[in-house]
Amino acid sequence: MRLLPKSRRARRATVLLATTAVGVGVAGAAWAVTQDDSSSAPSTTTAEATVGTYEETVTSTGTFQPAETAELSFAVSGEVLSVDVAVGDVVTAGQALATVSTETLEAELDAAEATLDAARERLDSDTDADASETQLAADEASVAAAESRVAQAEEALDDATLTSTIAGTVASVDVAVGDEVSGGSSSSGGGDPSSASSSSSSSSSSGGTGAQITVITTDAFVVETSVGSADLARLQQGLQAELTPSDGGDVVYGTVSSVGLVATDTGSGTATFPVEIAVTGAVEGVYAGGSADVSITVEQHTDVLTVPSSAVTTTDGATTVTVVADDGSHVETPVEIGAAFGVQTEIVSGIEAGDEVVVPLPAGRGGGGGDDEGEPPGGRFPGGEIPGGEFPGGGGFSGGGFPGGGVRGGGQG
Repeated sequence: MRLLPKSRRARRATVLLATTAVGVGVAGAAWAVTQDDSSSAPSTTTAEATVGTYEETVTSTGTFQPAETAELSFAVSGEVLSVDVAVGDVVTAGQALATVSTETLEAELDAAEATLDAARERLDSDTDADASETQLAADEASVAAAESRVAQAEEALDDATLTSTIAGTVASVDVAVGDEVSGGSSSSGGGDPSSASSSSSSSSSSGGTGAQITVITTDAFVVETSVGSADLARLQQGLQAELTPSDGGDVVYGTVSSVGLVATDTGSGTATFPVEIAVTGAVEGVYAGGSADVSITVEQHTDVLTVPSSAVTTTDGATTVTVVADDGSHVETPVEIGAAFGVQTEIVSGIEAGDEVVVPLPAGRGGGGGDDEGEPPGGRFPGGEIPGGEFPGGGGFSGGGFPGGGVRGGGQG
């Protein structure tokens, strides 16, 4: 590689510096022109005062649950002889779902009936013998006790058949033929099966606990949600709610059916209050356990005149909007305002529907300057750097940069 004499290398560096200065000057001039153009951009726009309907809502998230849930377990002990349903089966109220052996139960009923017969015979005999009132009272008590035992034995025999207490769909079956079950009880109610009212469940031979068969409604749902203390006072039974499935399904509607007054600690130190919403009408594509966005309408305002909130100005207690007159002039007009609905504010008096009001544009949308006034955008050149990121040719100064360094060079001459 042939090196230029030192004097020629110096002159070349001078040429490059001059070229760079010209580039900087052109970029700065272009930015200045742009700034001059933007300064003439409007800083306001206009909007029409309109009449509409506005709602105030309380929002939260919730979960779809069956309107009714029956957690069913055998109330008597015995070996399971039959299980007559499977998950997904549709059942009616009173339909038999499973049975246990009745041999022991029948024997207990026979014994109770025999005891009752003996007690009645004793009462009859003592009555015929003109026994004392004390003896007759004791005999009558024995008969009553025996009758109670018979009734219990008959009920136990009926309980050998597990029946559904509601019409719905079988959601789970946790019992099989041959299992030995011990007496428990069943429960039914609305909401989450896992949190239904206390139910003493039976245990199968496998040692599992919980409902042996669960039946839920699949055509009627509720949404369980919660609200904070700030919104609690605004809620009451009967309020309308809009429910949007989180999976993108169709919006469904409901009414508030209950508002809990006992707070639940979420674990984050914030107390919330349970709210249940009954879904109204027939719904499709909704499933138990699905989540939903909840919007409860707590107040509705009809025929409300509003303007953009940014058009309203309050100074020294006087509230005004700037109205565009027929001749195009701007007239500062006193108004009385009402409620605020997001970015709109209610106008109670002062202007009418159809009036045009002046609305300031957000900062940066108009022609105003900013903290960077007097400096190109980015703090240096348009885009923050010299176009291309380097000097023309992609190279640098001889030696890799400015004297003293600072700009990476792309080679030498």
